[in-house]
Amino acid sequence: MRRFAGFRRIAALLLGLALLCGSFAACSSLPDLTSAVAAGEFPVDVNGVTIAARPQKVLVLSPSLADVVLALGCDTQLAASSEACTQDQLRDLPKLSEATPEALQSAGVSPDLVLLDPASASTEEALRDAGLTVLNIAPAADRSGYERLFAQVSSALSGGGPGYDAGIAAAQDIFLTLDEITRVVPSDTVVTACYLYDLGGSAVTGDMLGSTIMTYSGVTNIFKDVVGGQYDYDTLRMANPNLIFCAPGLKEELESDSRFSNLVAVRGGKVFELEPRLMERQGRTIVECALEISAAAFPELTEASSQTTDPASKIEDQVSSALTSSALEADETEYEPLKEGDQGDGVLAMQTRLDELGYLDTDYDGHYGEYTASCVKDFQRANGLPETGEADETTQKLLFSNRARRAGEAAASPAPSPSVSPESSEEGGEEEES
Repeated sequence: MRRFAGFRRIAALLLGLALLCGSFAACSSLPDLTSAVAAGEFPVDVNGVTIAARPQKVLVLSPSLADVVLALGCDTQLAASSEACTQDQLRDLPKLSEATPEALQSAGVSPDLVLLDPASASTEEALRDAGLTVLNIAPAADRSGYERLFAQVSSALSGGGPGYDAGIAAAQDIFLTLDEITRVVPSDTVVTACYLYDLGGSAVTGDMLGSTIMTYSGVTNIFKDVVGGQYDYDTLRMANPNLIFCAPGLKEELESDSRFSNLVAVRGGKVFELEPRLMERQGRTIVECALEISAAAFPELTEASSQTTDPASKIEDQVSSALTSSALEADETEYEPLKEGDQGDGVLAMQTRLDELGYLDTDYDGHYGEYTASCVKDFQRANGLPETGEADETTQKLLFSNRARRAGEAAASPAPSPSVSPESSEEGGEEEES
């Protein structure tokens, strides 16, 4: 099975792209998503279901909805999931092979809310009859539907009002990333493509979000005017796509089938296997999917001189750079540069933010000591900035933005230089300033 070498690096990029500003022009005024979530109003009505209070034990049965919950930062409210929810962040949750009332009782799972979608709703009626609050949320097919999806999930988990607004903002953030991918890929060439689940007539059609993702990746889905997830061979043959994406294990079968031998994609070696989950999950996975598609469609974006260049690397770099620059330029706050030896409210605010992001793990008092400088270096390293240990204006703008990467969420980087621990900076029994 062919997979792009940059898959893991793309996943790391997603962490860095998480929780971008709702709009670059006003990002400095937007609240942090988790703060808005905490202020949600209950009871709240979502799709005719009344949720009386913020749910603390949520059972999610849909992998796509689980992806949305993760994108909203509400995973701490999850108590269990179906086995189909295979996201790494959910690996420690109890997993259910079936979601019947009897199975829940046997597993000791007592959810105060069950999240499912039409594809995972086989036991919906039985769960309702057992007295459980069940919320069925339909998937999105386009950008407006994506905002609706996020708003509904966020309202259910975090309440109406601010919770609803936070869902809209999170959806807009993710589509801003897709906008940047669209700007990076070439626009002067029409590239046609399709995604085949099998050779028997199942594909991504125009009523699915996967078709929208393809558009933002710079390719045109040949089945964009088809609905229902089904295609016929004649339509495929007449459209004759430049690229064919397919489920893992299907490439060899497709290339050996005489019906497809004359297709441009097959003759040109442009058949790529792509996990179905990338086309189906609707959280930040849609960015991951767009990067994979655009990397296959536009290999000329890679460095021509390097035979080992990751096909997605240049796209990642350009998108990440564009998003970072736009977000930082929109912040009109004037930050006074800070360095070791400084003290005051500015230092205290910076230390508080470093603490929130997980870089500073000891008491602090507004003194810019050696340990604080080390924490600033850690932040700079994780966020792709020069490791000076001094908090210049660029460092502070990124630190206080929603673009700031938390400790442990950065892409792989060279091994960090040893940090100065609070204990090792003590001398003669006197505590060194932090």
